[in-house]
Amino acid sequence: MNIILKLILHLFFWVVYFVLSGVMSFGLSDGIGFIVANLAIYSTGFLWAAIAFYFFYFFLYRFIERHQFLKYFLFSLLSIVAIAGTFVLIFRVFVFDEKFSLPVSWNYTTAAGTYIIANCGTLLRGFIGWIEASKLRTEMEKRNLQLELDALRSQVNPHFLFNTLNNIDAFIPVQPAKASAMLILLSDVMRYMLYETKGELVMLDLEVKHLQNVIELQKIRFVQPNYIIFETNVEQTDIKIPPLLFIPFVENACKYAHFKDKLPVVNIQLTCTENRLHFECVNSFDINRIENNQTGGLGLENVKKRLDLLYPNKYKLEIIKKDDLFFVSLDIQLL
Repeated sequence: MNIILKLILHLFFWVVYFVLSGVMSFGLSDGIGFIVANLAIYSTGFLWAAIAFYFFYFFLYRFIERHQFLKYFLFSLLSIVAIAGTFVLIFRVFVFDEKFSLPVSWNYTTAAGTYIIANCGTLLRGFIGWIEASKLRTEMEKRNLQLELDALRSQVNPHFLFNTLNNIDAFIPVQPAKASAMLILLSDVMRYMLYETKGELVMLDLEVKHLQNVIELQKIRFVQPNYIIFETNVEQTDIKIPPLLFIPFVENACKYAHFKDKLPVVNIQLTCTENRLHFECVNSFDINRIENNQTGGLGLENVKKRLDLLYPNKYKLEIIKKDDLFFVSLDIQLL
């Protein structure tokens, strides 16, 4: 949402708050002079309202985002009691002087006011989130056809398919068992791309298996078995991620990898712990022959667009080219 619109919504709430506070004070007192004479009281009251409102807005609303409604209810009650109790004490000890005698019922009134103002913060945050989600859905619908086309382009890489089939053909007369195994791997790769990636999300373990299959097929091109290393540490396999999210990075690395002195030439790592997904891919390359689309290829740009749509403000993507190394690091906060 536009920052100006957010500011307008916040300003609107506080205008309503001050109008209601002023009207109530004007009607229950001697008029505007009472408000001016007791400006310290109203300033403290504003501080109390602001703390309650923005504590719920910035912090407790996270429980609702995570669908932890029981935690939200419990922590909201504790927070209201703490905020209301603190300001009741401040009012009684530091703000009001001896001529004011506050009844015990005023404590409950303060708690009720805290509850209303604090949950207004939650409601406003939810309203802003709803607007942003609606805008995001609209944008995703507009991009859907283009993303589907881009996905098809990335799914069937003609160079990868051509090279793999040629390599398998070379194994048929000398190592038919290995050629058969490679054909089965290729079949699994094509089946996954054609049938398992139709939805917006797939299970993480299926995506990992697909990466392993693709990397095994890429290894056929190289004599050294450790030319490509793929290491995984996945504790949560039941989560879902966008399909084919990492393939452009892997294909890019394998396409431009250049052997020099040490192995591995391509090092890929994938970890998933505590709702955090981390993908890292490092490859060496020959700076004299690298092409421009190493850093600006269509596949990488599509990944960035998908991440912006699916994980706004919840991911960090770093793509660095330094000396003879190309480094990709992707962190995603899943919740």
